[in-house]
Order: sequence, then C-alpha cells, then structure tokens
Amino acid sequence: MVIESMAGSWRFHLDASKQGIENQYFKEKLSDEIQLPGTTAENRKGEYNTAREIAHLTETYPLSGYAWYQRDIHIKEEWAGKPIRLYMERTRVTQVWIGEEWKGTQNSVSAPHAYDLGIMTPGTYPLTVLVDNSGLPIKGGHMTSPDTQTNWNGLLGRIEIQVLEPIRMENIQAFPDIAKKSVRLRFNVLNDTGLPAGAYISITASDVIGESESSDKPREMITMIHSVPGSQTVEVNYELGERIALWDEFTPVLYRLRMSLEATASGESYQDEQSVTFGMRQFGTEGTQFSNNGRKVFLRGKHDALAFPLTGYAPMNVEEWVRVLTIAKSYGINHYRFHTCCPPEAGFMAADLVGIYFEPELPYWGAFQEPGEEEYDEARAEYLHQEGLRILEAYGNHPSFALFTLGNELHGSRKAMTDLLREYRERDGRRLYAEGANNYFWAPSFTEESDFWVTMRTGHGDSVVRASFSHADLPLGHVQASYPSTEIDYRHNLPDIGAPIVGHEIGQYQSFPNFGEIDKYTGVLQARNFEVFRERLEQAGMLRQADDFFRASGQLAVICYREEIEAALRTPGFGGFQLLDLQDFPGQGTALVGVLDAFMDSKGFIEPEQWRRFCSEIVLLARFPRYTYTENETFEAQLEMANYGGSELTDVQLEWSLKQGDRIIESGATAAMAVGQGTLSSVGNIQADLSAVKAPAKLELELKWKGGGISNAYPIWVYPAEVDTKPDNSVHVRRSLDQEARALLEEGERILLIPDQEQLTSHIEGTFASDFWCYPMFRSICEGKDAAPAPGTLGILCDEQHPAFKAFPTEFHTNWQWWPILMNSHSLVLDEWPDAIRPIVQVIDNFERNHKLGLIVEAKVGRGNLLVCASDLIGQADKPEARQLLHSLLQYAASAEFKPSEELSFEQLRSALDPNAATERQSHRGQAVINPSYPN
Repeated sequence: MVIESMAGSWRFHLDASKQGIENQYFKEKLSDEIQLPGTTAENRKGEYNTAREIAHLTETYPLSGYAWYQRDIHIKEEWAGKPIRLYMERTRVTQVWIGEEWKGTQNSVSAPHAYDLGIMTPGTYPLTVLVDNSGLPIKGGHMTSPDTQTNWNGLLGRIEIQVLEPIRMENIQAFPDIAKKSVRLRFNVLNDTGLPAGAYISITASDVIGESESSDKPREMITMIHSVPGSQTVEVNYELGERIALWDEFTPVLYRLRMSLEATASGESYQDEQSVTFGMRQFGTEGTQFSNNGRKVFLRGKHDALAFPLTGYAPMNVEEWVRVLTIAKSYGINHYRFHTCCPPEAGFMAADLVGIYFEPELPYWGAFQEPGEEEYDEARAEYLHQEGLRILEAYGNHPSFALFTLGNELHGSRKAMTDLLREYRERDGRRLYAEGANNYFWAPSFTEESDFWVTMRTGHGDSVVRASFSHADLPLGHVQASYPSTEIDYRHNLPDIGAPIVGHEIGQYQSFPNFGEIDKYTGVLQARNFEVFRERLEQAGMLRQADDFFRASGQLAVICYREEIEAALRTPGFGGFQLLDLQDFPGQGTALVGVLDAFMDSKGFIEPEQWRRFCSEIVLLARFPRYTYTENETFEAQLEMANYGGSELTDVQLEWSLKQGDRIIESGATAAMAVGQGTLSSVGNIQADLSAVKAPAKLELELKWKGGGISNAYPIWVYPAEVDTKPDNSVHVRRSLDQEARALLEEGERILLIPDQEQLTSHIEGTFASDFWCYPMFRSICEGKDAAPAPGTLGILCDEQHPAFKAFPTEFHTNWQWWPILMNSHSLVLDEWPDAIRPIVQVIDNFERNHKLGLIVEAKVGRGNLLVCASDLIGQADKPEARQLLHSLLQYAASAEFKPSEELSFEQLRSALDPNAATERQSHRGQAVINPSYPN
C-alpha cells in the first residue's frame, strides 16, 4: 500500500449556518485557508468568543455547524488500476465529494473515517470534505462535551490518500492464545480483479518490542489460499515458539508480525504487505478479582475524559500519550477508565508501551430502549451498536484494551444493553465487558451478562464501595461521616456475584483554585472561570490568602484520598477503584479534584513517591481503631500487605517504629512469612506502650519491608490522660454573647466564648472532608431534590505557630485530630467584620460563596479581650483531641500573650453572634446555610 499524507494547507470555508450543501460549496474553489491536521479553533476560524464561562473553560473560537475543507489530490500514473481510499483518523460527521460526485457520509467520533474512492484515472481532482459537529444521532458524552475536550470541528491525526493493491489483506485481528503459545490471525482478503487467484501468505514475527530475553527467534510460516472475487475471511494460527514473552503492566512486551501476500490471477502478479502488533495477554477474572496471564490484578484506576486544555482534543501522537501515562504510572496508576469516550490510536499504542489497562466506553450517557418503547430512537440505537463495533475493530489488537463498557450511569432497557454485550463478546473475546459504569445508581444491581461491575453502591443504603458521596446521594461515606480509623473496608458490602466489583469515581475531594494556573492556558481554551473566581475572592477581601487556601485545602484532599484508596486496598477480594480524578476536571461547575492540574502537572500537594506509599502494586497497611490516644493507653495495630505485584513474596518481614520526632518510642519486626500474589495478607500485630510519650504530641508509625524498598507511615496523636479544662480566675467561659458577657468585655475582662449553636446569627455547618466535586453543581442538584446542600467547605487554614496551640500539636491544614472538632462546629460567617481580622483557624469556603469563615477567632472588644471557638468543645469531653484543644485555648486566654491587636465593635460582633438577629442572611456572595447536624 502506498500512502500519501494530506497534511498541510487546505482550502476552507466556515459554514456555521449550514447553507453549503444547498448552495453546493463542493462545486466551488473555496477561498479561505486552514492548516490540517487541526481544528477550526486552533486555526482561529470564526468569531472570537468574549464570553466568560464559569462552569467550564472558555473556548476562544467555538463552532457548532459545518466547516468545509478542500484540496486537490493528484492521482499518479503508477496508481492506475489500483483502488484509492481517503483515510481520516479522527473527526466528526463527514461527507466527501470528489469533484461533484458525492462519496458518502460517516459519523464515528471514536474510529477513523475511511472512504473507498474506487479506481481513479490519473489526473488532478478537487477533494471536498464537509465536517459537521452538530449532527450526531447522540449527545456524544465526553467525546463532544464543552466540559472536557470541546465539541471541536476539524480533521485530526493521519489524513491520507491510500493506494491499495487489487488483491490485499485488510482488518487483521490477532487473537492471542497463551496456553497454546500461538496467535490466531483473522483477516479479510479483498480481490478487486474480478478473477479467482491463487495466493501465498507469508507470516514472520519481525520484531519484539520491550524486554523479551526469553522469547524465541522469529520463524516464517507460509500458507496458501484460493482468493475469490470480493471479500473473504481467512483464519490462520501462527505459533510463537515455546518461549513466549507475555504482556502485562510490569513487562509490556509487544510482538509485530509482518504479513506478505503474493497472488496470481490470469498471469498478473499482485503483492501486498501488512503488519500487525499485539501482546500475548489473557485478561480475565478469577472469582471476584481480575487476572492477567494468571496473575491477579487490582485496578488502581483514574477517570479520564480526554481533557487537554491547550488543544481541546486528545493528543494524536504516541510521544505525548507516553508522557501523560508515565506521569500517571508514577502515581501508582495501572488503569484508565475513559468516561463516555475512546482515546485515539496513539493512546492505545502508548498504553501498550507503558503497561496500562484501558477501559474505553461508548460515547453515551443516557437511556437504552427497545423497539416499541415510547422513547425508542432507532438512529441512536443503531449508532451506538455500530460505534461499539467500530471501536473493537479499530483498537481490538491492543493488549492495553482490556475492558469495555457501554457508557456512564445508564438506565432504561437492560435487555437492549445485554444484547449488545452478548454480540460484542461473541465478536471479540479478547477483553472483559460490562453494561456500564454506575448504571441504575439509584437502585444498583448486577447483571450476569457483565464480566465485572463498576458501581458506587452494591445495594440500597450503606452498601457502599467508596468513601465519599454528594449530599444528593445520601448516606455519606465513611471519610465524611465516621470517626476516623484505618479499619473500615467494604468486605461486608460485596455481594456474592462471582465477579469483580470496582469502586466508581471514588474520591472527588476538591481543593481551592490555583490562580497562578491561569497563565498556562495559552491554547484554544482559557481559564476565564478562574478569573471570575479570583475576582470574587478579591471582592471578599481575601485574595491575599488564595495561595494559603490552595495549599491547605490540597493537603486535606490528599489525606482524604489516602483513606479512600487504602480502604479499597484493605478490602479482600475487591476488584479495584477508579479515581475521579488524579487530575483536575475542568468542567461541570469546575471540579478541582486532582493532585495534578488539568495539564497533568503536579499542584505541589504530594510527590509521586509519597503517593505510591498508599497507591501501588504493593502497599503496607496498618489497621488501628483511631488516630488519637492518651498516654495511659497501649497503641495496637494489625499489619497487612496488599501484594498485587508480579509474583508471590517469600520471607517477608516488616520493621516498624513509633517515633516522636527523632525519638523512637517503640520498635520491632514481624516474623518472616510468605505473601501470595494477588492477596491481602495479615503479616503481624504490634503493640506500643504510650506512657513514654511526652504528651501532647504527634507521632509517626513507620512501616518498612525489610529489604523490599517499600514503606508507609501513619500519624497518630497522643494527649495527656487528664488535662485541666477549668478556667482560672482571669478567664470567663461563656456559652452566649449575652448582656453579662458584654458587661464583662466593657470592664476589660477576658472571655473564651464557645457559643451554643442557637446563639449564632449566621453560620456554615461544620464538616471535615473537603467538599465533594464542586459546590455549585451539587448545590443545584440538591435544591432540585429539595434536599439540604453540603456545607461546601474545604477544610481549615490554621495559624499553627499561634500561641493558642502551644498545648495542641497541629499543622496549617486539616488533619485527623480535627475530625470531631470540625464535625461538631458551626463556623462563623465574618463577612461584616473588618478585613484586618483573620481567624486563628479559618474555614476555607468554596469559590462560589467566598464567605470569610471563622472557627477560632480573637479580637479586642470594648476594653476586654475575646476569644471565640465555634466548635462545641465543652460537649466533647469524651474526645481527647477536643478536650486538649479546650485546655490549650484556656491556657492561651489566661496568658500574657492573649493581646488581640484588632478591634471589633459590639455591632460588628452582633452580625455573627447575636441570637436576636435573623438566623439566615443573604449576602452578595451567596447564602449562609444552616444544615442538619452530622453524627459525632
């Protein structure tokens, strides 16, 4: 086959109003110019968009409609008598004309468009391609969404004129057989001569890509066929030898076969050469776990929606995909779930090389129906049916293509979905299939036609398989609603279905925007939403705190993600998880849920090697009932190893130590033992007497695999068993800002105010975990369900060097010892207080509302000094962390260091603390909400 690239300059006409077919633009010589491959947005065609999108990034040159692309093609003399094909790797709905002759239309958004132009007389012809990004039979999920890769218009990747042989091989599919150490090749032989022909096909393993010292030398195999006019399917088996190289995430080895055809028909000779690349792998299931080549696999996945902000579309070159996937793998990721989208060929090729298991989906997010049902749409049903077949044919040889589903959060006819699954599996059994991701999420159930189940719940209520949920999907997860420990897992929520279960879109812990990121948007998308968020924060008088909000909220997100991931790893027999996401999601309200930004660059929250301590093929785990203790207790933990590496481990011994700074409180080692591959194994128990701790203190439990180079560490806090929570005579503890309290302040006294909730004018209910996904999206959903929205906060920003914390070890961000304190709090809305007053502990609000929120704040009021704590520390005397914070605040209030510099009038104080004021107030930045209390 001869290939002539059509990349370069094309003639062009923009036709947003879609007049070109009626006006027969294909008869004209178009006057504008455009560079292909590329999009209209990249080429700045159309009207510049001055809007400021808030829910997602802003496309600078959007287009919904027609665009016409045209250039001349030259059919050479040596091509005479040979079929000609136009190949366009990725586009939208297309129509093609050669001169005035219409050559058809195609509508795949996932697979290449290939137009057979027939045998053409040598000469020059105008080629016209109409691309319509407004005429799909479906809403194309994240293939066409402005939230992700945009609904671009253009031609991407390879654009080619292909000169074919009259007798040739096409659609070569390679089906590995690990047991037989061979590959079954199924392909079509096309004969356009109109005559029968005898043909020899030679097959040679020409190349092995990757580390493959054990593989045998290539050998040649020759088979003879009788070629008949038209198309016929041929199947042959090619043996690779006794020593074959297998493909997996650890050793991603690929084979490339060269296939040569020599045919003779009526004395004429014809030759064709093709190649096929594949990996020897068998991805399947063993009970409730995945397996690959007999090894059990735990999917450590990330969601991906093909969001690439510079171009507005997924990379079409292997190098960029290798870069992106290598970053993900450095964070322990071995799996990509493509939400209602399918990556291009370059993505699969890169995953083959890097060793990542891909799960593309049909570009659909909605309902399936059967013929005869009221909302049945025949065009939509047939499109989805054919799109799946096109994806399987285009990318089926890639070993990375390990799983496939029909879309996201589907509903409707289960029979329509299972019929599709059955057909796809019968057509191509090289991967696992499932009806969708989180289907029927309001009433989840498993269908036996699926090989695995991606879900957030396995039934009603508490049968969860992830640790966080929106307030529109109650009950909440354990990170949000359960006292912190490392003991929770999902083993009791796994039904006996005999198939792997994967946690759907876990995490979704957002962080505050990084306004320094705005300058990175130099391509077709601009972060005007970030500009709006920055202006809101400036209007709220807190712009100078933006970087601190970003850093502190990011640390909380990491803490929550760690517990989310470890809970999945602690679950025996679990199939895995799919994060949403390792990187930020730029749409659906702007969901800054990643530890990487939308460019896959680190946000500085955590380094990859630290993330891999809890997200990797081998992870050391400790189970203990809580993070906070008193010095008269014994710390106990069960140690485990999750081994999803390449082999069984022998003589595994863990060393452990409990440290207070550089001082070792206690240490030890477990007995050596074997840990099976694909297992979660208990490797020992530890006990540590805490009486030697100089309390209060933050300690670190460190685990190391002796000789294995793998470690993990956990924080715990130890407090005095008995602590004085009675104020001395110089400090008055009050529960309300009443007349007596005011009189004390006017007399110059010191007050620690821990107000009853009903005393608050306006407040935001306390919570620990960072807000789920993004506040504006789920606030709207909750309001539509007549449900209370989430508190919407992003943790705390703490002045950890403040003398108020001399007896309460803390960092500048939220950590586990703050859980009961925050869950029993009601942060004060301080919008009407002077800008100069910054809380000692400030609750970080979301970018939509931007309230100045105080958990612990001080001010000079009248002649007196006031310290306010908006958490009910008095009502939490059973919690050592709350008891200790109360002690620390009392000591500070009684000390000479308690000298607030900023003044506050009684009128300003009343805006947050007067029980006679309105209980709900509307400000220009949004509503201060009062939500139901969380459990303790």
